[in-house]
Amino acid sequence: MEDILLALKIVGVIIFVFICGISHGNTHDGNIGKVPGEIESMKNEDTDKNRDFRYVLRHIRSVNKKQGNVTSVSVARAITEHAYGKRYRFTSREHRLNFLSVIVGIIEVESGFDPDAVSGKDARGLMQVHWPTWNRFFSSREEVHDLTRNLAVGTGILRLYMMRSNNDLRSALHKYLGAKDDRYADRVIASAAAFKKSVLSQRVKEDLQQRGGR
Repeated sequence: MEDILLALKIVGVIIFVFICGISHGNTHDGNIGKVPGEIESMKNEDTDKNRDFRYVLRHIRSVNKKQGNVTSVSVARAITEHAYGKRYRFTSREHRLNFLSVIVGIIEVESGFDPDAVSGKDARGLMQVHWPTWNRFFSSREEVHDLTRNLAVGTGILRLYMMRSNNDLRSALHKYLGAKDDRYADRVIASAAAFKKSVLSQRVKEDLQQRGGR
């Protein structure tokens, strides 16, 4: 038991070091007027990354139709950039979901892709990181809404819970929520699976178009 507790403490320290090492970056509000530039810069990335960015952006627009284009593009880029990092990456083999799909699923359920979201329990940002519990990873409440920071801390927490749950996504989601609520876990898993399905469908269509088919 002591070995397990020690291992968990070590994991916590590693996550803390990783998070502290991440640059704060710009918030979504700082990207006003830069939408064309952001989209163009993503085109210069590798093909898969640019394609995933477009899929995420399309999905965000379908889920949160009232969200402004500037915010949607900034959120899509932040999610894609984060998904292509290797620090917090994990997969759910049981549900056949990759890291990007899981993150999209949990953000859709938690905040509807709204980086300014605040719950009645003071959970904040895209991944609804609980400020009273995790405030040591932020300099202020406002910083919880920083896209890069919120994703880093949120996925760091989820990865820790995945490790504690022996890579059981449902159990990790219970811990992330703070309650054993299968309805919540079902919604996240269903949202992640729906995103994955739409991505696969779009890839097939694009491949057919490239080959001259319709």
